[in-house]
Amino acid sequence: MSLPEDLKPLYTEWLGIETEKAAQKSEKLGVVYAKALENLKTHEATLFHPNQLLAVKGIGNRIKNVLRDRLHAYCQESGFQLPLDPALRVENLEKRQRTKIRSLHATDDLDDHQPSKKRRKYVPKRRSGAYAILLALLEAHSSRQGSSKIEIVAMAGKYCDHSFSSNPASRDFHSAWSSIKTLLARELVVEEGRPKRYILTEEGEDMAHSLKKTDQIEFEDELAYQNRLNTQRSGSPQRDDSDSPDFSVNYSALMEASASPSTKNPSIALARQESVLHQDSTPFLSQQAGLREDSFTGQSPPQIPASPLKKVRDNIVRARWEGISYEFWNPGSYEIVLIIDHREVKSKQEREFFATQLQARGVSVETRQLSLSDMLWIARNKVSKRECVLNFMLERKRLDDFAMSIMDNRFVEQKNRLKKTGCKNIHYLVEDTVSDTANRMADAIKTAVWITVIYNGFHVKRTKNSDGTVAWLKGMTQTIESYYTEKALLVMSPRDLKSQEDYFNTLHRFREQFERNEHLECCQRFDCFQEIMDKRSLMTVKELYLRALLTNKGVSLEKAISIQNKFPTLKSLLLAYRRCDTEAAGKNLIADALKNEPGTRKIGKALSETLWCSFGKS
Repeated sequence: MSLPEDLKPLYTEWLGIETEKAAQKSEKLGVVYAKALENLKTHEATLFHPNQLLAVKGIGNRIKNVLRDRLHAYCQESGFQLPLDPALRVENLEKRQRTKIRSLHATDDLDDHQPSKKRRKYVPKRRSGAYAILLALLEAHSSRQGSSKIEIVAMAGKYCDHSFSSNPASRDFHSAWSSIKTLLARELVVEEGRPKRYILTEEGEDMAHSLKKTDQIEFEDELAYQNRLNTQRSGSPQRDDSDSPDFSVNYSALMEASASPSTKNPSIALARQESVLHQDSTPFLSQQAGLREDSFTGQSPPQIPASPLKKVRDNIVRARWEGISYEFWNPGSYEIVLIIDHREVKSKQEREFFATQLQARGVSVETRQLSLSDMLWIARNKVSKRECVLNFMLERKRLDDFAMSIMDNRFVEQKNRLKKTGCKNIHYLVEDTVSDTANRMADAIKTAVWITVIYNGFHVKRTKNSDGTVAWLKGMTQTIESYYTEKALLVMSPRDLKSQEDYFNTLHRFREQFERNEHLECCQRFDCFQEIMDKRSLMTVKELYLRALLTNKGVSLEKAISIQNKFPTLKSLLLAYRRCDTEAAGKNLIADALKNEPGTRKIGKALSETLWCSFGKS
């Protein structure tokens, strides 16, 4: 009696059971097993022998051996024959090692079936990228929340002799961060969520402990590390803020928590605030029921035991709502920093002009690569050093570049991407320059500016030159710093965003729930903004289709949307071209299909022929 040819359903069922057991023993181990289970479900090839499981991403020898033992027990109970590995006929390497003398006599028979060499244990080189990343993750100890790339790089620099930033200008395309691929492949670190978070596996944490002990490294907060280590050894359960249930917070409770700086005794203030938070936290009431906190006037609000809103390390309030973690930053607990995209230059000879001039004027400024916009303002917590994106963003254009962006549709595309951020104050700054293109398009520029101000709700500022831009940026930064003097920030940390639209909707829901007056503002974390709002990140099929249409010169966003309404998918457009009997019919397909559209959406014969050359011509 033999087993089925494909044992994948059995392996999937058994791994699901083992995942539940692993999650009960250790949260990190549960994450590793869950990732392996997800990859096993999507694995396309058939799986028969347990050794073939190693081809599945996330499954190593440990998980393979567990499933192998499951299979052996299943075969014994059901009377099936044990499967034979096509590559390795010898089932038990350990048994062969214990009977080495007997196997030596049988060498002639086993020449074709020698077992593969045992894989050497990987140990990262001292002060290498992998070495630094493991120590940084151990020092951060962010449990199930994980750490982002920005957080890891900020902590890992002191443990590494190499830079974590690549420099394409010097043809240095790799950095110490490239070692994360090795750690993921070796199952020392797992990657999950979007924005990406990195978590040490059980094996990775053991390795990090060994590296720290061997090189006698002391963390900045060594006492906290030793306390965690003692807690783990004693077997006591560790508290994790991410386990807090969802709830709707009374705004007065948050504001009460922010009042501690005025109290002379911080410890007494902290205890008093936690007491207030336990009393004032109320469960979430759905808007469908038409109930809000204000509707409880005259009666006691419903209570929940042991409110999850609490003060934790760094004296920061942390909690969760709708499954999303957030932090509450008191006014004055953060600083404002202007971030300038490193590609934003005055000229090739003066690449650092804006940063240098602003720093000379006392403005806190940094140069980085931004996923969206040319400049933006962030808040950085003075204690935890975490960063969030504020409600002020700037797109800088020279007048000639502004005119060209209108001609090639970059202007419309940029505005739509900026609107997805949910930023309330988006500025377009245009530097006046003299050029033939700008003169010829004077009317188009005026129209574009009015549309941007009236329909998009953006602010438009014109300056004479780069010096005028620097002066305006200094004044704007001072205004923003004054604006946030008495502002508390609620900083969100979403873990699994599906799209850029999801980024916007999450921010909008938090604003509706928490921004009940002018003293609180909801913000997304800066690393989340960087990853999600990247031009190539998390684009939907619809957006990819529109982008493909927009690559054709002469196709505006309005025309692309009209084409998509008529041909909803790229496949439907290609099939429509294939059904055309003649070349002339293919060239006129789009023009005929949109002949009844309004003027700005109508496609002419020349543009229709261009689209046929891109999508229809074989």
